[in-house]
Amino acid sequence: MDRISRGGQYAGLALGCSLLSMGCDPVLDVDGAFFPAWMFCLVVGTTLTFLVYPLFVRLGIEGYVGPPVLIYPCLALFLTLAVWLVFFRT
Repeated sequence: MDRISRGGQYAGLALGCSLLSMGCDPVLDVDGAFFPAWMFCLVVGTTLTFLVYPLFVRLGIEGYVGPPVLIYPCLALFLTLAVWLVFFRT
């Protein structure tokens, strides 16, 4: 029972930290509208994933990369986080 309450404390701490840091993301000014940087990274990461697919097909490795329903969302996440690190790391 002690482990469950300790796990709940850690979950509460993690939730509190994430709620306090929600407003700390960089904001871009796009045509006078404030645009969250994570949205920019998500769009670029997803676009890069769509561009990588034909490359995989052309190289002949698309059949070997595993189940597409798992691989391509993970690739999109990886590319999104890579774009974030390249442009917005501090």
